[in-house]
Amino acid sequence: MGALGALGWAVVVASVGCALVGGVLFAFSTFVMAGLRSVAPDVGATAMASINRHATRAPFGSLLFVTTGLVTVLGVVAATRLGEAGAVLVLAAAVVYLVGGIGVTAAVNVPLNDRLEAAEAAVSTSVRRSAEASPSGRGSGGTRVRPTGPTAERDQVWAVFLGRWVAWNHVRTLACGVAALLLVLGLVARLAG
Repeated sequence: MGALGALGWAVVVASVGCALVGGVLFAFSTFVMAGLRSVAPDVGATAMASINRHATRAPFGSLLFVTTGLVTVLGVVAATRLGEAGAVLVLAAAVVYLVGGIGVTAAVNVPLNDRLEAAEAAVSTSVRRSAEASPSGRGSGGTRVRPTGPTAERDQVWAVFLGRWVAWNHVRTLACGVAALLLVLGLVARLAG
């Protein structure tokens, strides 16, 4: 373990984890959401709902879970060792990451994701019902019946989603970056002290 020790290596791993989580969020803030915004609402909303379902799985879901656990443990350890060099910085990093990264995710981004998923499911159900009502795709008189398009509710949810989700994602991105920096500074202070 060398000069770092187990706690030092835990700080290194946590700082890398915070930086990786922040990097993924940064990608969404800078170009993924811009790309989804530039396509038709039905395409963007469907793609984002799918992305959200995949985000909770490995590898990103695992990275988020492990980083959150490690940062929490480091925050508790730092709180019990406030007299040691770098402990205040590590504690600050934990607070910033847990409040600005994870707290915002739980309080804002996940509920928005859930609303989008529900609106997307309502559209899918509507399209299935329309297809079941006319299996041949033809209504009376041989007129072709088109499946219903995106619902007004889903379009409204998507418009709100684009504004609020992206704004709060900027907060999450910044929090993860600041937390990574504070963890590194805490480690440097510990090594210098």
